Amino acid sequence: MSVGSLGVGSGMDLESLVKEMVSAQKDAKVRLYQDKISGYEAELSALGRVGSAIDNFKSIVEALGDDELFTGRDARIAQTEGEEVLSVTTDNTASNGSYAVDVNQLAKGSRVMSSPGLFSSDADVISKIDSALTFKAGDNEFTLDIRAGTTLSELRNQINTSEDNFGVSANLVDDGTGNLFFTVTSSIQGAGNTLKITNTLPIEKDDEGNVIDPVENKDDDIPVEEKEEPFVDELDLAGDDVDFTNDGEIPEDEVEEQAELAAVADIEPVDAEEPEDVSSISKNAELSLNSVSTEGVFAGLYTPLGEQSQDAVITVDGIQIRNKTNTFDDAVAGLSIEAIDLTEKTTKVDVSFDQKTVQETIKEFISSYNDLVNLFQQSTDKNAALNGNSMIRNLQSSLSTQLMSSQASSGTFTSIFDLGVKMDNQGMLSLNDSKFEAAMKRGYSEVAPLISGEKGLAKSLENLLDNYTGSSGMTNSLKDSVRNSIDSSEGDLEAYEDRMVRYEDSLRAKFTGLDSRLANMNAQGNYLNSVLAKM
Repeated sequence: MSVGSLGVGSGMDLESLVKEMVSAQKDAKVRLYQDKISGYEAELSALGRVGSAIDNFKSIVEALGDDELFTGRDARIAQTEGEEVLSVTTDNTASNGSYAVDVNQLAKGSRVMSSPGLFSSDADVISKIDSALTFKAGDNEFTLDIRAGTTLSELRNQINTSEDNFGVSANLVDDGTGNLFFTVTSSIQGAGNTLKITNTLPIEKDDEGNVIDPVENKDDDIPVEEKEEPFVDELDLAGDDVDFTNDGEIPEDEVEEQAELAAVADIEPVDAEEPEDVSSISKNAELSLNSVSTEGVFAGLYTPLGEQSQDAVITVDGIQIRNKTNTFDDAVAGLSIEAIDLTEKTTKVDVSFDQKTVQETIKEFISSYNDLVNLFQQSTDKNAALNGNSMIRNLQSSLSTQLMSSQASSGTFTSIFDLGVKMDNQGMLSLNDSKFEAAMKRGYSEVAPLISGEKGLAKSLENLLDNYTGSSGMTNSLKDSVRNSIDSSEGDLEAYEDRMVRYEDSLRAKFTGLDSRLANMNAQGNYLNSVLAKM
């Protein structure tokens, strides 16, 4: 037997003896405390699950008691799945009845494109000067600053990535025969919203505030040796009626003939300064963004036939209705009609009370009730954490009583069981769909008072569940009580363990004294033995 630090003097294993004595006194009692705490914790966890189930059931009950549940409308459309032409949503202001709807025209945006032969490569330069391009569709507008030397490909990217873009998309299409088409589409729908693209030359002014022509003196950049000197006829003198360049005097009848032709064409004779203006227009057409504009004499983009933006048009009960988009929110009170595809024949839309949602909500109620009852049974089974819990027993009994009670004074329906709901021997609910549908046809208007009325099932269940939910409800009160028990038990365990520490200390003190006395006795005995051995 090994000897611990306590018992070195006596040679006895007093250390083990102290530990065994403490263990005999302590272990059994500590296990009792720990088992008690574990039981409380299991009860607290079970109460948490029950509380969550009660809260969930109450939320379903509140949905069942919502007055709007029974005033909602449902739209049934006579169309084949996968071939839908209409989508109809309703609110509780819609009138019950049938509507005949035709989709005559769908709303769409617009598309513009370049003329054939205008472009041959995405590297074509669209402007030789800094300018601007404005895109407009209806009230929507944004402008891009275009730098000199911008290519068609760069313009496409600039349009598509602009932060101000309201729904314009540019693309390049190659027909395979050397023609490259520049196309721009707008998502803005509705008649009168066809896309317009306008180029704007920059307006510059000199120091004196005079407007500077952006193309004036552009030939200043041409090398001197390449410039053409204006022809000067040295033989022509001011005031001379003879044109030596044309080898003779201009006949008077030819001068008159030119004047008559100008009058017939409704144009003024060109004076000496006119060619400069014509040259300016020509240079503007070459240098600015006309090739990618839809406006102006030199515009390179046009709107193909049938690519203009247009309204959506539907006919409801013989009345034609136009709208900028395919969604008609205000055409028929309480209805939102979305046109999906053109109709080949009149489509029938039936609007009635939303019986389907009522049925689904009742099924959710039944499912939540069954989950709650099933949890009650599991939690209170033999050896379960809440076995014998009076709160659960009372709540389960009260729920059954409320379901069985009469909730309406009408002779048509007196309880939820008249709507096709039934309860089995285990207390579980189910719904007979055919009986429910028959009950709806027999008296839909009396279902709301039965379920969501002031004295209806939902209201009575809410009042009952209010006692169990919330910060002051029975469930939380019971959980607080269990928490207090846990805290108390843990405090008792801690105090007991402190007592065991003191008990162990007292044992060590006693055995330390014993060990010391035994050590002295052993020393004396050894001394006497040595003396006797020498005699």
